Amino acid sequence: MFRLIQSNSIETLAAALAEQLLANTPEDPFAVQKVLVSTNAMGRWLALALSEQLGICAGIDFDFGGRYLRNLVRQLAAQPSDIADPWEPEQLRWHLAQMLPQIPASHHWQNNSQLNRQQLQFLLQLSDTLDQYGLYRPAAIRRWLAAENLDFDAKPLEASELWQAQLLRNLQNKAKALGFDHPSERLLHAPQRLAKAEKLFEQWQQEGPLHVFGLSSLAPAFWQLLATIAASGRRDVVLYLLSPCNAPWGAMPPPINNETSAVEQLETMLLYKGHPLLANLGRTLRDFDWQLELISTNLEEKFQRHSLPSPPLKEGAMLLDQLKHDLATGLKANPLELKPEQLNLQIIHCHGDRRQVEEAHEAVLALMARDPSLQPHQVLLLTTDVACFAPLVLATFEQPGGSSNPRHLPIRVTDRTLRQRNPQINLLFQLLALAGSRYEREAVLDLLLLPPVAQAMQLIDLEHHQWLHLIQAVGITWGKDGNHRQQWGYPAGGENSWQWGLDRLLLGLLIEDPFPAEAAALGEWQGIAAHGDPLLTAALVQSLIKACETLFDLLRRLEAPLAPGAWAEALADAVQGLSNSAGLNGWQAPELYELLKPLRTAQEIFNTQQIFNTHENAPLLEREAVVLLLEEAEAQEQGRYGHVSGAVTLSALEPMRSIPHRVVVLLGMDEERLPRQDNFANYNLMARNPWRGDRSRRQEDRAILLETLQACRHHWIATYTGTDPRTGEEQNPAGPLADLISCLTTQYRCSDGSAIKDLLVRRAPPLRPLPSAPINGLEALWPANLDWPATETASSDLSELQLFFSDPARGFLRAHGIQLQRKPEQAWDPEETELDGLHRWQICEQMLPLGIDGLSPAAWQQQQEALKRRGKLPSGPAAQVVSANLRQRSLALLQIDQQLQQSQPNSQRIISSGVLNAKRKLQAWIAHLDANQTKPRTTYLIGPKASGEQEELISLCLDPIDSATANKHLALLHKLHQEGLSRPLPFEPEASWLLLNYRQNPEANWNQLDDYQWPDSIIQLNRGEAPSLFSWWDQADCLNLAEQILIPLDEALAASKIS
Repeated sequence: MFRLIQSNSIETLAAALAEQLLANTPEDPFAVQKVLVSTNAMGRWLALALSEQLGICAGIDFDFGGRYLRNLVRQLAAQPSDIADPWEPEQLRWHLAQMLPQIPASHHWQNNSQLNRQQLQFLLQLSDTLDQYGLYRPAAIRRWLAAENLDFDAKPLEASELWQAQLLRNLQNKAKALGFDHPSERLLHAPQRLAKAEKLFEQWQQEGPLHVFGLSSLAPAFWQLLATIAASGRRDVVLYLLSPCNAPWGAMPPPINNETSAVEQLETMLLYKGHPLLANLGRTLRDFDWQLELISTNLEEKFQRHSLPSPPLKEGAMLLDQLKHDLATGLKANPLELKPEQLNLQIIHCHGDRRQVEEAHEAVLALMARDPSLQPHQVLLLTTDVACFAPLVLATFEQPGGSSNPRHLPIRVTDRTLRQRNPQINLLFQLLALAGSRYEREAVLDLLLLPPVAQAMQLIDLEHHQWLHLIQAVGITWGKDGNHRQQWGYPAGGENSWQWGLDRLLLGLLIEDPFPAEAAALGEWQGIAAHGDPLLTAALVQSLIKACETLFDLLRRLEAPLAPGAWAEALADAVQGLSNSAGLNGWQAPELYELLKPLRTAQEIFNTQQIFNTHENAPLLEREAVVLLLEEAEAQEQGRYGHVSGAVTLSALEPMRSIPHRVVVLLGMDEERLPRQDNFANYNLMARNPWRGDRSRRQEDRAILLETLQACRHHWIATYTGTDPRTGEEQNPAGPLADLISCLTTQYRCSDGSAIKDLLVRRAPPLRPLPSAPINGLEALWPANLDWPATETASSDLSELQLFFSDPARGFLRAHGIQLQRKPEQAWDPEETELDGLHRWQICEQMLPLGIDGLSPAAWQQQQEALKRRGKLPSGPAAQVVSANLRQRSLALLQIDQQLQQSQPNSQRIISSGVLNAKRKLQAWIAHLDANQTKPRTTYLIGPKASGEQEELISLCLDPIDSATANKHLALLHKLHQEGLSRPLPFEPEASWLLLNYRQNPEANWNQLDDYQWPDSIIQLNRGEAPSLFSWWDQADCLNLAEQILIPLDEALAASKIS
């Protein structure tokens, strides 16, 4: 018996399933009842629903419908069990690999002795295509195997298409030698073999009926197999069908025109008389029902259909309930009048993906505020692009402070990839990305500092930013050594390579480099310049050297093409060698082993050579082909976990992922994202002439919208990018969403006569609205009464004081162990010849200590070579290009210093290669105060007045002051320093200097205030946003601190002499 139980409520179907399971409980307590589902999400939800109905969900085996029926057909065909089935797509691809020469070389693939990514992509696609042929066109494939070169409509194949039929026959000839039939032949003989499967009947008798729950797509051949099982009388088949309408053609009257098919007539009638949503979005459901009608016709009295009644519609029902009720009838009705409070569907027109997520977050919070019983686990987020939306959702929904923050909503992402969950698999993909590359500094360091690698290689004593700063300071840029750099077309020489930099670090453990204060040769050995750092110990240097040697040795094995088995071995060895996977993290190894299974499978096929009876070796796979193969294996594991948890669920928008939730939110409902295209190859004969019952990604995506409406219980929300955030152009919603809007507009209207679309579709503002009562950003984070004591120091030396007042916010963060939330500035690449202002300043800082004699023409060549050996200048002739103008500039600064020394021998002189801005003036002022503590002394600040083509070198003179005044100012600075370590001071040198100038002359042109560049520390304190200058200036004590610190400096500069 084939029983169809149909409802538009999945909870009702689950209750019916529980009733059937209870009524057919096996006598054997160890026997299991079989339930076929379509997705892991549905299986997880169904298990919980059954446990609520039955008290416990035990003795039930959930399996995927397609997989179960494939295995059943294979079992009935009695295929060899000791050899893998060559017709499985995972096996077929490798059998096809040795038959590539039989395929005409074309744009499908290019002949090559090795398998590259393009060829492997073709093999994967071809194996899947041939597999679909056998499943959806079994009769036509049997004609091919019988040497009849006919297409799927029984017409002769064109000459350009004959290769597919011939290729299939060649595969069948070799598979026959092992006793394997083609799947189409297995399907043909399955009914006869089923009638004789006595052992199988005994098993079925113990298990009871076969329950098929929620399947919306299955090959017609499999439906016929289910019908055969039901007709055999040995096992009942119970299908639980979730359908928005009891009659997919909308309860249309039977057709009376005999000139066209009944199905075509019903489609036409539905388009004009049926419910518009069923007409536009229900093609997949109608195809499904068409197959069921064929089954019912064949089974006659052995087919029963039960339509479970929907709950009656209550007075004043919400729009969503009214829509479900109308869909159940399937007929177009006159527009219904609704009140605004009955609208529980919401469509939000947004400006980009980020605004979609922000508006969805606000909408969910508003629903929770109105209904305190709504919990996070009752909210489902579905998106067409998980990779794009997952970071935005996590950043928006999960707020600082966790559950103590009323705006915080926990998120569970169900489609996390293996590399996101398993550090070893992440390491594997990073190894493949790094192999064959230039071994860039950041790429190598990022891999070495992955948690499993850093732990195994003992590199955890320093943070990532500290390691990066050290490697930059050494001068390493890219390349393993000189030979490796030469392979990339660079001149011979290992400068700026990893080997060169590691030698410098190793030598730095033995000797110090006094250059440029003393001769360069004192810090060198055999042409290597030593480099030391207080953070580096001998153990850390040795660990870094060992880690790099291990990494580069392992990467060498991954550069050349290898056989599949060699790839599996090399990758496993690389991961184990770098992460010590046999240690505490050994639990991650099984997933890694499973990921590498396709490579091992390929090697096993080529090793046996049983099918092909040849002595050819396994083809060599290029690295990019291996990446493609592993990415495919990883994708098959995606979306298996976390579908029902205590958090808001974020899942991919796929068929039968829409399990019941009170609130369903659809993100990314944009025209270019949905419906998705079918990626068929141009040689796919099925795609050229599709038949009713074939899978169509576009039609499934249109039906998904109906699934989400059926799954929603309380409130349904959809967001889309209606305005391009970059160009401002209007954009359309996804096709299914546009159909929904059109349907709601024609089927319903507001009681006051206004268009319902105006209430359903809301245009969100381009940016998130500001708070109604704006507050200063820093005061919101750091109240004025905040006291966060730091470890006090007895006194602050000159350098500490200068460093703190250059950036007080950064000093505050560092005092409490908080690092800036960004990578350090990209250090100057010594191989670059086009430099910006920061990099020119860095090189000048290296030249100034050489003095006039060191920069003279006679000594410059030797000093230039010394700078090159320390990575301060590029190697070869580029050094002269980079340093020519900077050397002249440094000489000019030193000559001004020499002149002042001769005229004012007791003065203090400070040379700055950077523009004399407020920060550098303040540093000079602090140094001037320090020098005048004991006796009055003049200080000169030498440097450029401005940057660029108008650069002018000047010297500022700070006249001597008495010791009492100097100590008074220093005492204030020391006091503010200690205070600034406990709370953020509203002081920033450049902003405070601008404040004083603005107050002196507010009528001047202050256009530069709009583009003020804040330090990263201020932005971090202000929640990642740059505050406006005026809100900064409005902070308490901002003006007071500016006057206390900068006015004495300003007065001293006003009286100074500029030369």
